[in-house]
Amino acid sequence: MSLNKKLLAGAIVGLLFSTGASAATLGTAPVSYAAEMNVPVNLTPVPAGADIDFPLGYNFSSGEFRAARFECTSNVQITTINGITLNTGNVTFGAINGTGTAAISFSMTAINPLAAPTNADVVSIDVAALKLVGAGDVNCAFSIYDQPSQAANGGATGLIYTTGMKAYIKRAPSFVFAATPGTATADVEAAGGAYTDFVLGNPGIFGALKFVPAAAMPLKADGTAITMADIFSADTTVSVDGDFSAADDVDWDGSLEDDLSNTVASWDYATAVGLDGNLEFLESGDAIPASDYSATLHADTNAGYTVADVTVNAGKIVRNGTELQAPLVQLPNGYLSRIALTNTGSIARPYKMSVITETGTTGNFSNSTGTIPAKGMVVVDLPNVLTYVGQSRGAVTVNVSGPTNQIQGLYQIVNPAVGSISNHVMVRPGTN
Repeated sequence: MSLNKKLLAGAIVGLLFSTGASAATLGTAPVSYAAEMNVPVNLTPVPAGADIDFPLGYNFSSGEFRAARFECTSNVQITTINGITLNTGNVTFGAINGTGTAAISFSMTAINPLAAPTNADVVSIDVAALKLVGAGDVNCAFSIYDQPSQAANGGATGLIYTTGMKAYIKRAPSFVFAATPGTATADVEAAGGAYTDFVLGNPGIFGALKFVPAAAMPLKADGTAITMADIFSADTTVSVDGDFSAADDVDWDGSLEDDLSNTVASWDYATAVGLDGNLEFLESGDAIPASDYSATLHADTNAGYTVADVTVNAGKIVRNGTELQAPLVQLPNGYLSRIALTNTGSIARPYKMSVITETGTTGNFSNSTGTIPAKGMVVVDLPNVLTYVGQSRGAVTVNVSGPTNQIQGLYQIVNPAVGSISNHVMVRPGTN
């Protein structure tokens, strides 16, 4: 009984990628090159690990002639091949055609029969040089055809079997820039005054940030492992943006910032590279504002590399005081419009009001601050302190430097002409 060679070849396709050879086994062990490298770029010398191994996968008869094609995605050119061999020596290979393109073809002639090929019959393509000409990973396929012209053209005509496209080269990032956002809470009951320190047991750590090499560093063009110094110039910086008006310093993983303003803390490349730890706001003794924080890698690269700036959410600082909102405050003529604030605590608490309006309307407070007495109440007649230009309506927010369980607020509008009264308990954000 004769064997159907196409069926046998197809049956072993699933076995083509389990060899333990030291070179890149097509489909299972892609060689990683730095994603940050610009293209086109010549990969030379190609490291030994970039040679390509795969089981032969075809049951040659003695003296049988076939044609083969090794093709890759169009983002690579196979510049130089030193040779192609079969470890058992049972097949010889002819001249290699197509170098300088994404596909090569060559002939194969059996010396001895291979009636039952196994994973032990390993073809090795000795790659001397490649050229990356486009972005992304490189995938390749090995195929056997009836005729050399069919192998040169590729496609379905004359195809005996093909592995299909499998991973060969991976473009992998060389660094990690990432944050773990957190929250620090400024304490309204701080000993030095409201919000001058963080709550007991909760230091000013508002997040964590890392700027470190990748866990497995990919290769650069010369086949050696890349370093971050290969990619980034000394002009690279990392900044954290937010409100630092009450900060003496900002600490990142034990390293203080190299420059600090009211809105930005920044670290030079030499300081920032390799840092992986907490971001901590070191207070000055002034009232710490609530703020959101973002971190940005401002990348400046050496020749041959490109890295886009990266911005991530770094965390926030909140206050444990009280925020109350009246979503719709109106000031119609002839009406009474007022806010009542109460304080059940034993300490007088300052407050500040603000207003937001719809497009085309503006709102302004002539006097937006005051104090709620201890165990007392204050009533603010809004027409005396608030004016609108445009529509006579807006949303009023009251921030009180006092514990939320001691402060309450109510918005009231009254029509004296008919004696109607409308009361609305002011809401705490996120609770309604």
